[in-house]
Order: sequence, then C-alpha cells, then structure tokens
Amino acid sequence: MKNLILVRHAKAEKRSPEIDDFERKLTKVGKNDSREVAEYVAKILNKIDLLITSPALRAKETAEIFAKSFKSKPKVIEEELLYAGEVEEIIEKISNITKGYNNVMIFGHNPIFDELAKRLTGDDLHLRKAGVICIEGESFDDILSGKGKLKWMVDPKSLSS
Repeated sequence: MKNLILVRHAKAEKRSPEIDDFERKLTKVGKNDSREVAEYVAKILNKIDLLITSPALRAKETAEIFAKSFKSKPKVIEEELLYAGEVEEIIEKISNITKGYNNVMIFGHNPIFDELAKRLTGDDLHLRKAGVICIEGESFDDILSGKGKLKWMVDPKSLSS
C-alpha cells in the first residue's frame, strides 16, 4: 500500500506590507504545533521516503520539523506548484515525482490543499494549520485519480482534546 500525506503549514507570521508572503516564518506556536503533530505522525508512520514542500518559508520550516521527527532521513525537495499551482497541475507533478516511493508527504497551503484533499478522497475535508491527512491506496496512480481512501487525519486541536 502507498500513503500520500498532505500537511498544511503551521501557524505563521501575520500578513503585512513589511513581509513578503513568501518569506513569512512560523511563529513559536506554529513551531510547537508542528513538533507535536510530527511526533504523533512519526509514531504512526515509521518511515517517510520523500517530503515535497512548497518553497514558501513557512511550509519549508514545517517540512524541516517533520523531517527531524523520523528516524529515517527522508529526501526533501521543493516544488513551486505547491505554492501557487492549481489542483490538476499539482496532481500531475506529484504523479511524476512519487514513482519508486511508498510514503510521500507534501507540504503546502490552503485553500488549494482543501481542494486537493476533496479531489483525492471525495470527502469535504478541512486542513487546519499543522493539520495532516493520510490517504492510502494500492498505488499513487489510484490515490491521485481519487481511488484512495482517507486513512486518518490529525491536527494540533485534535491532539489536545
């Protein structure tokens, strides 16, 4: 079985004219939430093969925190489409990247990740900041064509309740 894990970046600095959106950093809360969720996910998934992240700083920081939580050191690559792409473009790009891997985690932004989750699962899901959705399928082609199924979902709020 293959797992595609969608991760929305954690809480970042507020938008302001002084900070370019691309350069917004995680807040202290965002870093803590990321660590908490990453540690939980690392207990469920022993190994991640590949992390694909938006090049925006807040997504990269979230990905780095997750990467440190896994004993295996996953390969990390940046993909511009995860910052500003459309769902169809992202699906096509992921399809080309995931060959040869079993557990792939992608880091990005809303609203596009909510749209992507809905397209892949058929469920109307909402990813909170630092939220994670795991979609399982026989192959990445199955997952990316909407034949995968939601395996689990977690975010900082669900861990604290």
